[in-house]
Amino acid sequence: MSKTVFLDTGIFFDCLENQDKKTLINHAINRQYHIFTSLSVIGEIILIMKRDAKFSEYLTDFFSLLSEWKITILVPNDGVAVICYNFSQDLTDGRMMSQKTDRTHLAYATAYDCDYFITSDDALIRYKIPRQLNESDYVKPETLPLEAFKKLVMS
Repeated sequence: MSKTVFLDTGIFFDCLENQDKKTLINHAINRQYHIFTSLSVIGEIILIMKRDAKFSEYLTDFFSLLSEWKITILVPNDGVAVICYNFSQDLTDGRMMSQKTDRTHLAYATAYDCDYFITSDDALIRYKIPRQLNESDYVKPETLPLEAFKKLVMS
């Protein structure tokens, strides 16, 4: 049975800069994990890369990863809209109130029922989705840093 894995922005940078981390994602794919990301992650990556003098090189490497890993790119749907709205109204976690982009990435993974959300952001890892979303049958994916995902893939 395959599992779905959503990669957050920082994970792409980790994989572009570290061959071992890239190899981990390759192992996951070989073990039937399907890799997902969203338009919002791709946009954020491009904006960050654009600030660097090696923009063209980084962009080429990034698009090569998208192709090599056969990443499914998620687009907005009604579920993403509902979840983003509920996240924006959630005032219970002060760490997340200003994290509009991070919340949007998590909304995609939640709306599309991804099994795992891989991120380097501790606030996202600890974030509890609003109760009304749980009551509407939305479930936050298991949210892990890359090292914890490595243990899962390699076990």
